[in-house]
Amino acid sequence: MNFLFYPELKDFLTHLQQHNLRIGLVTGTIASEVKFILEKADILNYFEVIVGGDEIPRSKPEPDGYLLAVERFNELDNTLELTPESCLVIEDTPAGIEAAKRAKMQVVGIANTYPYHFMQRLSNWAIDYFSDLDIERVEKKFNTIIK
Repeated sequence: MNFLFYPELKDFLTHLQQHNLRIGLVTGTIASEVKFILEKADILNYFEVIVGGDEIPRSKPEPDGYLLAVERFNELDNTLELTPESCLVIEDTPAGIEAAKRAKMQVVGIANTYPYHFMQRLSNWAIDYFSDLDIERVEKKFNTIIK
């Protein structure tokens, strides 16, 4: 079975892990289905937390999925004390961007589904490709929030 993913996704996830960034996924897809797909694509192990659409009462643009992800990260590591404000979301849809913003999270809009200029208007930051995300900029921004 061959799954089509963005070619740079695995490298991007590896890069995030090398910077000790925690990775979660919030999706409208049923959790068991997304886990199956991620396993077949050999990227499931990158995600510490996965929130599926079947696990939340309301879908995007409501913030429920993102807030549940924060809870799950804190359950995994009770010393983490993660807050929504200390999270960065990468989204490719207007509903997802709105959900993350309603959860009080910073949002990077990635121009996969919609054009860059559209994502730039909706999100805090915008990128064309995963490789365009400046990890040092992210770390600098969030170090001021977390400290």
